[in-house]
Order: sequence, then structure tokens, then C-alpha cells
Amino acid sequence: MLPSRAKLPTTIPAASKIGARRWHKAAALMLLLGAGAANAQPLADWAQIEAVEVRAKPGPALWHVTRGNSEVWILGTIGAMPKDLDWNKQYLSDLLGGARAILMPPKANIGIVDIGWFLLMHGSELSLPRGQTLEAGLPDDLRRHFVAARDAAGGDAGDYQTDTPIRAAIRLQQDFMKKTNFSYKEPRDTIEDMAARKHIRNAPVTRFEAMDAIREMLKLTQAQQQVCLGQAAGDVNWGLAHAGAASRAWAVGNVGGVKANYVQSRLLDCVTNAVHSAGTIEARTIADTVAAIDAALNQPGKTIVVIAMGPLLRKGGVLERVEGLHATIERPVE
Repeated sequence: MLPSRAKLPTTIPAASKIGARRWHKAAALMLLLGAGAANAQPLADWAQIEAVEVRAKPGPALWHVTRGNSEVWILGTIGAMPKDLDWNKQYLSDLLGGARAILMPPKANIGIVDIGWFLLMHGSELSLPRGQTLEAGLPDDLRRHFVAARDAAGGDAGDYQTDTPIRAAIRLQQDFMKKTNFSYKEPRDTIEDMAARKHIRNAPVTRFEAMDAIREMLKLTQAQQQVCLGQAAGDVNWGLAHAGAASRAWAVGNVGGVKANYVQSRLLDCVTNAVHSAGTIEARTIADTVAAIDAALNQPGKTIVVIAMGPLLRKGGVLERVEGLHATIERPVE
């Protein structure tokens, strides 16, 4: 039965204001690869998992996987949530008791040398050449779509003026986060704090190199970048209407409500489709998570795994592949 329910990658300050702004741009690109983006339109490709349904008191949804005397508890997350979201942290604390390890979402390996190289060689590639402006280079339909999303997210037109389309797409997400007072820190910070207090080992399920994907992203054609900007505008419009509902559904374990209001960002999908290295990161994340769950099920005791709902529940995702591990899955009632 379920128990009773009751970081962003580290940044390194730059040496100057210009360096700080450029590092912020690099960090935003890494965030796009590592943490996903604003909530987006739901897809119809959720996996149909053969599992035993269990009921529990309100709290974030958990999937319970057992094999022999081993068990894995999987907590699905939805990316950014309101900073003031009220959710049952005691329930999570109860779950962590006695765990042998906690596997957190993937994390980028970001080296000081890579950061310095990026800022030195590529920081300017997120701005248009002198004399060009973002809006002047957009087709009429995309310009109207983008401007409407920017205004809805409370963005300042002047901030976007010389952005490349991909930088503008990422800036849209940042403005969305500010307007909605959302953060990626929960539930990650709470879990890591609880793990430290309980002396439980926690580590990302896998680490990945982000710089190759970022370099590829900077080489996208204007046409490719404009497609991604359109997707980002769609994310913002959908997120403003549905992101709060997704967060409230997550807080009480309403998986059906989460599915109706949240899925992986269309901007992130656009980038992974256009950038080979980014698509490789996503595929590896799913494969490494399944391998980690299989390894945990070969050891006695309890392991906690934290993963985003998209890769967890979609067709071909983690939970569907876990079905092939000869394990028993209990899932929350939808």
C-alpha cells in the first residue's frame, strides 16, 4: 500500500556584467535541455499500463514497482510549479523513510572550461547582426502569434528586439515563469533536503553533456528557429490557461487532471527534433532511467525515483518499458 500521505544546474558568476548576461543566456539553453519548459498542449500518446490500481490520501501520485524483496517508488513531476503551491510534504517524508537511495532527474555536466569557451566564442550568436530586428524578420502570422504571447507573458518588447528567434523562444519561457511566479525548484529542493536529513544517498539518474547540443542549437537555420519560436508562443498561451490546473492536480495526485493540462513542452520537442544531440539526450534519459530501475529491483530494499511525467507515462516511455522487467506495478487511481 502507499504510505500515509499527510536545481537547476549550479551557475558560476561571470566576471563582468556582460559576462553575467551571456552566462544567463547559456544557462537558459541548458535549462531547456535539462528541465524542459512551460506546460504545453496535451498529446494523445499516453501509454496504457497494465497495473494494479491503489487508492491513497491526497498527495502527489506515486507508482510502486516491486520484484522479489525489492521495491521502487516513482514520483512523477511536472516541471515548473507555482512557488506558493501547497502540497503534502509530510507524505513525501514518510515515503523516504528507510530508502536506500533516491534517483533524481538527469543533470547536465557543465564544466568551467566549457562555459568560458561558450561565452568567448558563441555568446554573440544569440543576437541578430547589427541593423536587424527580430520582428522585422518574422512572417506576418508568426509575428502576430509571437507578439500576442509576449504581451500575455508580460515581456518587454525592447528585451527581444535583437534576439535570434531561438533566444526569443527561451526568453518567452523566462517571462512566463516571472509572470506566473513559477519555479523549477520543487519538489527537487524538498526531496534533497529530506534526503540530507535522513542521510539517504541521492544522485541524478544520469548525467549528460549539454554543450554539443547547445552548439548544434546555435547552428539552426532561421526557418528552423522560427518554427521553434512559434511552438514557444503556443506553450505560453497554453501554460497561462492550464499550468496552474496541472500543478493543483499534481499536488493531490489527480493523474487524469495532470494529463489533461500538462505534457512536455512543444518548444523542447521542436529542439529535440531539429538538434540531433538534444534528441539523443532525451532517448538516453529514458533508457538510463529504465536501467536504473532494473538495477534497483536487483537489490533488496527501497529506492525512490523522481522523473518528469512526460517521459514516465507516454507511449514508449519509462513505465511502459518497466512492464518488460517482470515486475509488479501498482499505479494511482486516475
